Amino acid sequence: MGWLSILTSTFSYLLLPLSLLLRVLLIVLAPLIYLGSYVVAGTLVPFKILAKFETLYIYIGAAAIVGLITGSIIHLSSSVLISIFNLTPAPEDRGRTAASVRAARDQKKLEGAWEASLSKEGGERWRGDHAILKKPAAWSDTALRTRGDKGLLGQTIIEEDDDSEDGF
Repeated sequence: MGWLSILTSTFSYLLLPLSLLLRVLLIVLAPLIYLGSYVVAGTLVPFKILAKFETLYIYIGAAAIVGLITGSIIHLSSSVLISIFNLTPAPEDRGRTAASVRAARDQKKLEGAWEASLSKEGGERWRGDHAILKKPAAWSDTALRTRGDKGLLGQTIIEEDDDSEDGF
């Protein structure tokens, strides 16, 4: 016999108790291993579902990369052209501020109160206080509009009588 066969048989006899112990442990732990395989399979279900949409992810990813590159090129070229031709936009008027809106609302309230006092009390309440209004004649414009000058809506529609002799 050779040295190699002597060594393998010696190691197999030495490792026999360890292999028997391992087999006993596998038999005892078989239910836990079986249950663990189902738990692992259950946790991998979402990844299996996501794997079915792999083509879609690749398509959307490629579209996003193309969009980012194209947008960057357009932004870079437009900023270079703006700086070369000095095309900086003029500052825009942001519109009315909150203070101007409040002032206009207060002005309308004062005009409404002035009009109401003039129509009800004959103008005696606001006798010397005409400086609070910027347009003292604005009440007369609204009074003209409320009197019935409504254009076509203020006209009467005259219907024709059907005097035909046909009897229908």
